[in-house]
Amino acid sequence: METLKRHIAIIQTLLREQPVGIIRIAQVTKLPEHKIRYSLRLLEKQGLIIPSREGAILTPEFVEQRENLAEDAKSIASELESIYQTIKLTLQKK
Repeated sequence: METLKRHIAIIQTLLREQPVGIIRIAQVTKLPEHKIRYSLRLLEKQGLIIPSREGAILTPEFVEQRENLAEDAKSIASELESIYQTIKLTLQKK
């Protein structure tokens, strides 16, 4: 979850200020540079960002699909709630 939160913070920063370098992302997010570097590598491998001379930028594909990402997150949250309810019922004292 920590990594996912970090990715979201980085994407939020890019949506506001792209292109953005590691140092600026660290200033905005208050995250350590080495963690930002790691996240940027992962986000690039996933095709969400691309490096540029001025800093990281979001891919056009990400920008086009960002509405779908919100729906995907909503679906995941619903599944997690269902799992939580199942665990809660399973662990209740009888």
